[in-house]
Formats: sequence, C-alpha cells, structure tokens
Amino acid sequence: MAMQTDVQSLAARHDPAAVDQLRRQVRELWAAGNLSAAYAVAWDAFAQHGDDRKIKWVLTELLRWAPAGLEAERRAAYLKLLIDPEVEPDMINSAGWRLALEGQSETVADAALPAFAAHCESDELALELLRQAPVGLAAAERLLTHVRRWLLLSGRWQEFPALVLALKTQAGLNGGAWTFSEEERAQFADPENAGMAAAYLPPRPEPDAAPIPGADPVTRAVTAQYEGYPYPVWTRFTRREPQRLTDMVHKMDPVLAARLPVAANILVAGCGTGRQAAAVAAAFPDAIVTAIDVSQASLNYAKRACARLGIGGIRFERLDLHDVAALGQRFDCIYCSGVLHHLPDPERGWKHLVDVLAPDGVMSIMVYNLIARLRVRGGRGVIADLMGKPIDDDLLRRVRARILERTDHPLAQHTARSRDFPTLAGAYDLLLHRHEDPFDLPRIARALDALGLRLLHFELLTPAAEARYAAAVPDDPERRDIKKWMRYEREHPGLDLGNYVFWCGRTADEVVAKGPACTRTQ
Repeated sequence: MAMQTDVQSLAARHDPAAVDQLRRQVRELWAAGNLSAAYAVAWDAFAQHGDDRKIKWVLTELLRWAPAGLEAERRAAYLKLLIDPEVEPDMINSAGWRLALEGQSETVADAALPAFAAHCESDELALELLRQAPVGLAAAERLLTHVRRWLLLSGRWQEFPALVLALKTQAGLNGGAWTFSEEERAQFADPENAGMAAAYLPPRPEPDAAPIPGADPVTRAVTAQYEGYPYPVWTRFTRREPQRLTDMVHKMDPVLAARLPVAANILVAGCGTGRQAAAVAAAFPDAIVTAIDVSQASLNYAKRACARLGIGGIRFERLDLHDVAALGQRFDCIYCSGVLHHLPDPERGWKHLVDVLAPDGVMSIMVYNLIARLRVRGGRGVIADLMGKPIDDDLLRRVRARILERTDHPLAQHTARSRDFPTLAGAYDLLLHRHEDPFDLPRIARALDALGLRLLHFELLTPAAEARYAAAVPDDPERRDIKKWMRYEREHPGLDLGNYVFWCGRTADEVVAKGPACTRTQ
C-alpha cells in the first residue's frame, strides 16, 4: 500500500524528475529480482503517465523479458499499450497471448472448436494480438492453426468475419508461416473459399534486384536470401526520448563524447529492412543518418516502413559493406548489428568500417555469441534432414512445423521462443542462413586490438542481468574490461547468454599512438 501511495504522489507531480524516479524504481526492483513489485510500480506509473516514453519503454521491456508476469487485471491497460503507435507490439505479444489464452488448453477437441472460435470472434484482445504482430507464443500458434483449419474445412469461416479478417492480417505479418495440410491446400482453389485463402497465403513480392556485381559467393548467397525474404519483419519500434549522440556517449566516455559533433554523421551498416536505422534517426534527430544494405528488397521495405511512420531524412543506399568507402564520407558513429558474422571474413568487413570511422568515433556492434548459438544449433538437430534442400515457403513451413512439434526437445523449444521464429523470413535467418561465423570473447578482444579500437561498454539484456554482473565483478562498473567478461562467462555458464552487443571507439590521439588500423590488420 505504501508503494502504491508513493507512486501516486510521484505521478501527481507531472514532472520529468518524477518520471525518472519511477523508472529507476522499476529497474531497481527488477534488478533485485522482485518482478511482482516492479510490475506494480510500472503499471501504476503507466496509468498516470501513459504517454511518457520512459515509462512505456521500461514496461515494454518487462513484458518482453518477463512475460509471465502479466496479470489478468491488467488486460485493459495492456491492450492500450499493445496498440500504442510508439510501442513495438512484437516485443510484448508473447505476454499478451499468455493472458488471452489463460485457462485454455493448448489442444482443443474438434467438438469444442466452434465455441473457441466464437470466443476469439468476440475477444478484442485476441483479435488485436492477431492484427498487431506475428504470434510469438508457440502454444498460441499451435492452437490458432488448429482453429484456422476447422474454419476452412468446416466451411463455416464466414460466420466469424472478425476472426477471419484478423487471421488474414496475421498471415500478412508472418509471411504465411503457419503450417497447413494438403487437404487444406486443396480447398484454396475453390472460389467459395477465396475469402479464406488469404488467411493462409498472403501475396509475396518478387525479388527485384540482381546481385551486386563483383560480390563474393557468400555475399551473393546472402543477398539472394534477403531479396526473397526481407529481414527483419517489423511494423514499428518502441520510441525512446530523443537525445544527442554526445549525451549518450558521455555516459561511456566523457573525453570521447566531448569530441563528437552534435550533428553527428551516423552510418547503419547492413540496415536490412530499416528497423535500426529508423530507431537511430528517431533517437538522434540532430544526426545525419545513412543506411546501406546489399538487398534492394530490404531497402524498399525500409523506405516504405519509414514513410509510414513519418521518419524522414535517412539516406538509403544499396551498397556492399566492403565497398563502404565509395560513400566518400567519414562517420562519427557506426552501427553494425547482426551483420559481421554473416560475412565471409568478419574481421575484414569490420576493418572496412573502421576505415571510414572518424578519428574521434564510436561503433555499436552486435555479433552472434558462439556459446549461445550452440542452443540454436542443437535445435537444428530436429530438422537435419531438411537442411541443404532448396529453400521456398513450403520448406520453411516444414522446418517451423518440425520445431513446433518437438515439445519434448528443450533446444527446439528454446528456438521456438526466439523473436525471429514467428515469421518465414525470421525462421530462414535463424535456422537456415546461408552463412554464419559467430564470435567468442577472445576473438572480439583480438579484433579490437588489431583494429585500434577500445571497448567502451558491454550491454546486458535486463537490470537483473546487470545486477548479477555487478555483484560478480564489482570493479568493472562500466562493463568494459573484456578479461573480466571472459572470466565471468567461464564462471557463469548459461547465464545471460545472448548476442554480444557492445560499444567501442577511439580518439584521434589513440589513432596516432597505435598507428592506423589499416596497417594493423594486413
């Protein structure tokens, strides 16, 4: 009761300091492992400050990483958050589906399907979840696939117009990812079922660009993959309060931040469908943002998505990362997320980026974690006989169905919980990518040294993960001692293992002291 009164008194003040204090309180409770209290504060803060981005951000993160904490009495508030144009629904829909299906068995007898369909037809939460994002809960997908089959084969689909329309929207979002039988496929040709067929197979764009001339075989294969299946699939992202790059970097390195311009020149290298480029442009409105990718289909997706969200000013260019010097620019900040490990030689690709980094510049890097990827490789064991086959929509549906079927296989179920699994393009990227070369920490350390870069900050997924690291390694508060990170990873196997996300950089003085990176990597 005291906590609720404190939240209400803070919220009543309606000032930024009150919001910051509430956000810190949520994070502190989360870091301490008190998720129930963290949720209580976050939801009460959302009730009072529903338009504040800091509150929406921390609540969205809670729902993403602790989805089981969503309680039934929060249904209306959750629905408000789900449809908020500044919130990414993909990150929170797993929590929503847990709530929407609470008390519902994952398997429904055929005789009970009409009642369940009628329930979905009138349940605004279930309908909105279908309309907003690819279904991110395996149990929900299995159940809804069963319902969709009944709707089609029974011929009663016209009795449930809201549900069928939501299923059509869902198919467009997931790319037609849900499995179906040959019996169902045979019904698509019946003109009477034309209105239901789109709930299975949405229109798919054709690849619209040839490989970049002179590209190596790996780059050609990766380009072809993303031309056919632009990735990642997204509709919007969770907005953060706009800031200056200098202010953000100041938290990691005040000296380097002081040398960065406010109107920073930022490169997003390997932007894919533009989600990160859009988030960067929105976060740093004073910056000049350039985004490059090898896939024209992905760039077209990016341009459409940014236009729909009203995000302008991004220069999108079709360009191989290895040819980045052709832009003729130096960049104060370079983002490269999920790209290096798909290159034929990741360190060589990284070097090309360093070559266009300003003397006083920073980089945000995400690469696959070799240890964490072992879980995905273990999950691939159940689809070993499907790997190496020509890839099309049907094969990807078979791959996904095999993973979903193996409820007895922990690694397969871990794979099914990935944020990439719900869509065809995501499943392709996750499970059948043409090339991947993950990193471990010693490899990152060697690359940083060879490239003349200094580690500034490692990111962790949650406040609880940050608290665990701080307790284990109290003498590395900035999280930038890579030797201590190596020890922590050895001593805490299985904890906090995700992709490696980190910031690195250099000052002009360090470039002079260490010599040009290009002479250190040849």
